[in-house]
Amino acid sequence: MLMELGIASWTVPWAIGMPGYPAPARPLTPLGLLDKAASLGVGIVQIADNLPLDNLTPRELEGLAEAARGHSLALEAGTRGLTPAHLRKYLEVCRHTKAAVLRTLSHTSNSKPTIQEAASWILEVLPEFEAAGVAIALENNEAHTVKEYAWLMREVRSPFLGICLDTANSLGRPETLDRVVGELAEHAIMVHIKDYDIRRIDTRMGFEVVGKPAGEGKVDFDLLFSALRYHQRTPSVILEHWPPFVDTIERTIELEEEWVKRSIAFLRTWVQGSRQPAVA
Repeated sequence: MLMELGIASWTVPWAIGMPGYPAPARPLTPLGLLDKAASLGVGIVQIADNLPLDNLTPRELEGLAEAARGHSLALEAGTRGLTPAHLRKYLEVCRHTKAAVLRTLSHTSNSKPTIQEAASWILEVLPEFEAAGVAIALENNEAHTVKEYAWLMREVRSPFLGICLDTANSLGRPETLDRVVGELAEHAIMVHIKDYDIRRIDTRMGFEVVGKPAGEGKVDFDLLFSALRYHQRTPSVILEHWPPFVDTIERTIELEEEWVKRSIAFLRTWVQGSRQPAVA
């Protein structure tokens, strides 16, 4: 089962710039992210809320789409929020960039809908997304339980609504990957890969979750890809990760770049089929 591999603006957050930390000398731009994807040999670029596309003019968005075509890359748009007005704004972004998928999350700093409100807002705008040929990928995180996300998928039931299955976000509930996969794999139209380790703090009184390159942490990739194969899903597979800040922004970006290369090499073995998951 072959899937398309890609990177996102959250693949390289340090190169773009993180609030509260030293800024990169030359912050990565949307066009720079396309160049990076081309150099890695992936097929998708997802530009999300840490590089907000609604800051660009229609002409700039169309130029981005043209640059993506020049690299033979598919664009996916990303944002946060589900209010109908916000989704309509990003539908226009998708039209200008030719993005066929919009990834979003339900909660923002000033909007925290219940799962029922989320369903109502999506239903209000979904006919417009369907008419434009753009799908909404709702990403799981600690805002709702995975059972609630699965309920929303069944309640709305549209080929233009699916799940962006994130391998780490629901730890904030806490819900482990087996539960996330069990409820959401059948609805996945996109996967966000974040690998991580869970280790005790130095006092032994508690644990911390820390990022790792893909394939070097605790994510059970056989579980994930077996479930996707069982449900006959071929989502886009987008690398995200959590590299730590180390000493200087320059060293941190170097670490981030090293993690990207190791992670992409690992994920390529899964999406190209050289690793075969067990039957779920």
